[in-house]
Amino acid sequence: MRTLPGRMGLRRYRELLRIPGLAALMAAAFIGRLPFGMSVLSLILLLRAHDFDYAAVGIVTAAAGFSVGFSAPVLGRIVDRVGQTMPLVTMAALTTLTGVALVAAVAAGASVAVTGVLAFVAGASVPPLSASLRTLIPSLVGTDRVDTAFALDALLLELVFIVGPLLAATLAAAISPEVGYLTAVALQATGALWLASRPESRGWRPAPREPGAARTGALGTPGIRTMVISLGLTAVALGVLEIAVAAFAEEHATRDDAGWLFALWSVGSFAGGLWYGGHHWQWPPHVRFLAVTGVLVAGLAPVPLADSMAVFGALLILAGLGLAPSTASAYSLIGALAPEGATTEAYSWQIVGYVMGSAAGAWLAGVVVEHHGVTLALACAPIAAAVGLAIALAGRRSITV
Repeated sequence: MRTLPGRMGLRRYRELLRIPGLAALMAAAFIGRLPFGMSVLSLILLLRAHDFDYAAVGIVTAAAGFSVGFSAPVLGRIVDRVGQTMPLVTMAALTTLTGVALVAAVAAGASVAVTGVLAFVAGASVPPLSASLRTLIPSLVGTDRVDTAFALDALLLELVFIVGPLLAATLAAAISPEVGYLTAVALQATGALWLASRPESRGWRPAPREPGAARTGALGTPGIRTMVISLGLTAVALGVLEIAVAAFAEEHATRDDAGWLFALWSVGSFAGGLWYGGHHWQWPPHVRFLAVTGVLVAGLAPVPLADSMAVFGALLILAGLGLAPSTASAYSLIGALAPEGATTEAYSWQIVGYVMGSAAGAWLAGVVVEHHGVTLALACAPIAAAVGLAIALAGRRSITV
């Protein structure tokens, strides 16, 4: 890939953060999305502290996760119709109420069914932070810096999944699981309110929807459908690794060693994202997406060959290199493909693909580990990512911009 001389490295990030308002938007989104890395672990610790067995824990956490997939496109469509302020403020209030209700119900000894319903409602109440931020970025930073901005967003999400679990575990151990979960709820509401208070968000107005978009929404665009399917299959690979990495650690060392393996995976992704965002790419968005997704597939391919913790750790760094670049390039492409007046909804469908795909991958890995072993489960990751890439290649005409 060619890059423009002298326009790479950390300089592009420094220039980006000098744009008025951008640093505050990114900070608000980081605070509000920190619970993405906290909530699942906090919920698990909370449920276990109140004697829920692992089968029940699985049901409740799945309910919370899947509900995000159902609510995200609805909230995205609402934002595209009425603006960002009302949905962000309303969902900040709802996420607070539902989070407190969930903790109170668990503490009061509620049944699995009741807890699962409350977890579903809590998940559906997550404010549309990511989609709202990504909708604001292009007009704020300009086309020359949009890839660097989306790469920075991907890097901050990597930090979320590094810092979040550590914070959740620390709060649960030092104070209580209840405090850990409620802290996540408070951070989510705070980030949403901060973003809603920013003039860039308050001043954003939805564009008039293209003819037919009001009826079909973002999914009426063939390229968006191709991307959601492709990204969903790629996310299957990520869900597979979430389970298979922990299983590999338990088989070759101890369960606790999974923590540093996940950290190495994130380090690889962070490095890849930093490199990707530090360049000004001359290739169009669809070509970049296909290329870096190919890098992701290639990096995942040797992971099943690991036979020791040291080798596995090194291969996870390699596997992570293409992750953040693939995510960042997908952001750019989704934004370019979205029909006028449906940009937030388009980004929301991207979230649906990631959430559903990751959940399916985790389920698949659990079944395969249980019945066929860790190595075969790990092999599912590059296969799923390769199928996702194949879908994008097959539909490349629909994603060409």
